[in-house]
Amino acid sequence: MKGLKTLIAMVLAGAALLAMAPVSAGAAAFSHYVACGVSQNAKPSHLCQKARKKGAFFRSNNSTVFYTVCVKFPQKEKPLCAEEQEAVQGTLYVNKITSNIPGKHLVSWFVGGKKVGSFAFTVPA
Repeated sequence: MKGLKTLIAMVLAGAALLAMAPVSAGAAAFSHYVACGVSQNAKPSHLCQKARKKGAFFRSNNSTVFYTVCVKFPQKEKPLCAEEQEAVQGTLYVNKITSNIPGKHLVSWFVGGKKVGSFAFTVPA
């Protein structure tokens, strides 16, 4: 009976590890955020004043890829997307966001046509 409990515990632990692996592997593949600034030192932020520069940052951590970044602006139906760009592994890239429109903006990044992340930020009125 003790051996059966141990076996069941090991199987459940293994299944839990397998279930978590794709999530952590996918999450670590790319870094992406929005900052109130466009320098390499700009910190992620969910609130950017109208007058501040805004940047959408992207890094591919595992390989060189081609990515697209899109911004959904407040009160607009369709997002505006930049042309596909190459991201060399380990290099941080920034796309300027030239919006002073008050409200919530949603930035999304795509690799191979699949969404790999999104980040929302607000420009206060």
